[in-house]
Amino acid sequence: MDSNNNNYYSPSSTSSTPHPTTTTTNTTDPVQSWWETVSKARSRILSLSSIIPSHPSSSSFSLSSLADSDRPAISFLSSPDAYSLISSSLSSPVSGSGSDPLCQWLYDTYLSSDPNLRLIVLSFLPLLCGIYLSRIHSSDSSSAPSLAGFEAVLLAIYSSEVKSRAGKPVVVQIPHLSNPSLYHTPRNKPHKSQVQAPSTGVLSSPLEPQIAIKSTKRPVIVGVALDCYFKHISQMPSWSKVELCRFAAAWAGQDCACQDKFDEFDDADYFLEGQECNDKQ
Repeated sequence: MDSNNNNYYSPSSTSSTPHPTTTTTNTTDPVQSWWETVSKARSRILSLSSIIPSHPSSSSFSLSSLADSDRPAISFLSSPDAYSLISSSLSSPVSGSGSDPLCQWLYDTYLSSDPNLRLIVLSFLPLLCGIYLSRIHSSDSSSAPSLAGFEAVLLAIYSSEVKSRAGKPVVVQIPHLSNPSLYHTPRNKPHKSQVQAPSTGVLSSPLEPQIAIKSTKRPVIVGVALDCYFKHISQMPSWSKVELCRFAAAWAGQDCACQDKFDEFDDADYFLEGQECNDKQ
């Protein structure tokens, strides 16, 4: 299914200005700058209250309590209740359309200049990709639901990476084994004139801007988005990483041993780590 209709927000805007730039001067008050960042993060988190109802199983949890912290984005990122709230909405059968307000929220939040807010969006990427690809491949073309909302979020992340790479490929320097290194001493020490220059390997070709997700470009766009996730995986909460493993296991097929290993554990065990961290705060 090729989606070119985003009903109320256009992913094409991300190809030119994925991250609004902020002009700063030497006279900027650091306290005022910090407060503006906190205020914007609080506003983004509180705006979810009008989109997603409170979780019935967590009567003590509220988005306002996360927003009131000194680091609202980090508090949200480390909250298992917040993750459960968003993931439940993303997993809804009617999610992902062009009129989905949660997709609009994720899209707008990723365009924020606050890197911690963008981490929140990335933490849901494994779940979003898993649902998106499953629906793409399990629906008939005639009855396929609109997934323009999911695609807009993916395009926002992809377009940000296009701008970051600035038309350059991602390369790696491959050393020649005839040259000595910290980890390798050749048997015959080469003469200076015989030193071999390292070869260059291309990990990723230059990215092309995209305004829609076509079937021929879908693997590249989703792959680049997941690459952005991997770049920040050390900052991702444990439940997001588990979701990534579930996503990989599902696509590995039923014959993969990893399918059975997930069933041996209770989901609550994965959230225990985050809950303990919250209890200590």
